[in-house]
Amino acid sequence: MKVSKDMSKFKDLISNEISSLAQKTVAMQKVGMDSKKIVSLTQGDLETIAKSFMNSNLHELKPILEKYRDQERELLKRFLSVQSSGQKITEEDLFEQVHHDLIIKTIELAIQMKREYRKQYNSHSHILEKNLIKGGLFLSGTPHGMNKLTGGDILELERRGFRPMIYKNDNGALLNTYDTRVLIGLFKLWLNQGKNKQIKFEFKDLAEAMITKPSGGEYKLIHKSLKNIAATWIEYKEYFDPAISEYYSATIQHRPIKSLAWIARTQEEEGKERAAVITFHEVLHESLLAGNYLFINMVIYNELPTSYARMIYLNILDAIESGTTSFSLDQLIDHIILKDGNDTNFNRARTIRTIETSFAHLLDADIISDFKMCKSKRKFTHIDFTPSEWLQGHRGKAG
Repeated sequence: MKVSKDMSKFKDLISNEISSLAQKTVAMQKVGMDSKKIVSLTQGDLETIAKSFMNSNLHELKPILEKYRDQERELLKRFLSVQSSGQKITEEDLFEQVHHDLIIKTIELAIQMKREYRKQYNSHSHILEKNLIKGGLFLSGTPHGMNKLTGGDILELERRGFRPMIYKNDNGALLNTYDTRVLIGLFKLWLNQGKNKQIKFEFKDLAEAMITKPSGGEYKLIHKSLKNIAATWIEYKEYFDPAISEYYSATIQHRPIKSLAWIARTQEEEGKERAAVITFHEVLHESLLAGNYLFINMVIYNELPTSYARMIYLNILDAIESGTTSFSLDQLIDHIILKDGNDTNFNRARTIRTIETSFAHLLDADIISDFKMCKSKRKFTHIDFTPSEWLQGHRGKAG
């Protein structure tokens, strides 16, 4: 498991703050203080320590919590064995038990705080238009193979997956999960600014809409992403028209961003602009006005540890709206990555393992409560999942 910088402080907290609190707790126990009084006196310290993990993710906190719960169970078994043999439990053992108990309580409190924080960005906070998700506009990462159909810097390729589409980009770029964040941020500004087809913004405002810290490095990424999104053409082969609430076969072509203009400050160098005006295409704008979008919890999206997990999260949100709780693995693979059918570098088994790991991340993030890899004969063909109660509640508020 990749551990964040914040989680790398965990050993220091255990050896310092939590150990100190354990000593304080044991001292109060020795003088016969009531357990409720001890809890009352230590709660503030626990909350202070737990706040140190607010920048940590649930997929990091949950496995550590389970690790210490397992250790505590083994510790209690040892205590029972010692007592059954007529021996006394040592002060060192008692301290170890209190220490483990405080570690567990601290992590549980941190997880509770994380869940409360999420509620700030629950329903009606961030959105993403449904046809963009169904068509597979965004990819989970570097493709195994690409079939360039046009020359020069222009990239054109056919996307397979849940709904067929043709993807074109004048810069030869592929949109990834960071570009997804930028577009979700733009839709947030669209909501905030009155749902007009044209929106004007500073990069600082967009970064805040993306729930990311404004910085020079972030602004460079935003600048590049806006250029690539504006250079993208989409040609749908199956398009959901919210006016008739049905899919129909047609060639619907548009740019998500119809026009992009930079707003330069005095003597600002080209490429270093920090404000822009964009105009959404009529097709996309009409779909948004008709409410053809999903509600996204941006905190969860940002915290998911891999691009695969982020893309699967979006598709789970889309799936449960139609009552779907199962994905064809091959269709899901085609939807979130690029691969040539004749690509010898593509390893299906390895990709499926990555998908399985991604669902484990979604489980840790409280997006799903269970999942199962399903086989037909000796081949994995489907993955079934159960949306969490939290996600179902979120869906209910969004609907």
